[in-house]
Amino acid sequence: MAPDSVAHVADDDFEKLLEPPDEYDPFGISKPIPRAQATGPVEPLLDSPNPVPNEPVEPPVKIPYWDRPKQPRDWYWFLGRLGSGLIILGLLMFLFVGYQLWGTGIEEAQSQNRLEDSFAELVARVDESPDSTPDTTNPTSPTTTVAATPEPTEPTETREPIDIVEGDPVAIIELPTINVKKFVVAGVQTADLKKGPGHYPDTPFPGELGNAAIAGHRTTYGEPFRQLDELQIGDEIKVTDLFGREFVYRVTGTQIVGPADSWVVATTDPTVATLTLTTCHPEFSAKQRLIVSAELDLSVSAPVDQPAAAYPSRNSSAPSTTASPEPTSTVSSSVVSSSASTTSVVATVAPTTTVPVAIEDDTVIEADIFESGWFSDGAAWPHVLAWIALELLVVWAAWRVAKRLRNRLIGAAVGFVPFFVVLYFVFQNVNRLLPPNL
Repeated sequence: MAPDSVAHVADDDFEKLLEPPDEYDPFGISKPIPRAQATGPVEPLLDSPNPVPNEPVEPPVKIPYWDRPKQPRDWYWFLGRLGSGLIILGLLMFLFVGYQLWGTGIEEAQSQNRLEDSFAELVARVDESPDSTPDTTNPTSPTTTVAATPEPTEPTETREPIDIVEGDPVAIIELPTINVKKFVVAGVQTADLKKGPGHYPDTPFPGELGNAAIAGHRTTYGEPFRQLDELQIGDEIKVTDLFGREFVYRVTGTQIVGPADSWVVATTDPTVATLTLTTCHPEFSAKQRLIVSAELDLSVSAPVDQPAAAYPSRNSSAPSTTASPEPTSTVSSSVVSSSASTTSVVATVAPTTTVPVAIEDDTVIEADIFESGWFSDGAAWPHVLAWIALELLVVWAAWRVAKRLRNRLIGAAVGFVPFFVVLYFVFQNVNRLLPPNL
């Protein structure tokens, strides 16, 4: 064979020699991966590879609460106690808000029931008292008799005002527009306004000439003036006094003033009978005052006359509101008969006239309790501390019972009722330290 042909064949065969055979698989790539066919329980890594069969398992021991070791008083213990204290404080504040909204309303309702009984007693006292009539005789001496005139004056019925003190009922106020009917007490201090709307003692009574003023709560203690801002001009305000007289006032306007603007309850026109209602504004605040003014509707009201109630302690210093001219008498005959002991004359006596004169009171108007701020009632502190101490004593006693009987549930049951009874009085006295409008 020629050399050139041999070389050509050799090159083709060399390429074929470098190619692996089709069935060549040195790494076993084309073979399927063998998988385990049998399955069994998986043994935990921490368990013994050869556990002892039927080994008894002891249940975990539960240590009673009273036998547990005390926790070390480290940082974590402090944080735990702080968190528990904040949770308890939050619950107490929640309960206090409930007392403010509903507990004070219950107290006011009970006071209104008592005021209803007191009002009925005062009215009965007026009905049972004999009416006084003007005397037609004017004795000049123990031994002198004056005969009546040929034209005697008809006696008129008069009733003396009832002496009251602050806290007594003086009237019934009705606001049909906002569905309010409350007994009004005398006075505008904390204890007075807890019972219901209060009458400013330095202002006239409803039915008198001048400006009668009444204050009331807006958010607590029955919230009698909660919707006072809904009154419109012309709305009716009815007031019934102890004599049973009804006075109907018509709203003439509303305004917002500052807490120290006492001029709104002062009398500006002593010839007109007006009424002023005051309460705090806005709700849950004492920053301002909501004022509702009204004027007496003479067409549907009882005649303006002397009041049905009076403050005895203020009568001595109050200016007189009546002017009585001196009575005049004319003797029409001489002595008819005389003796050593008696003397009789026939005389014509002109009747005494009493002219009502309205005089504006220049005394300083007593500020309502709404002007007081935080911690204004310093006398409440001893009561607050005493009731808090009693509350802590109740908690300690319940804890001792639970520890002695080794049962916390029994201790909670024993202290449940005393705890909330004492807590009520704690809230009642703490409330005295807050602004009265809250």
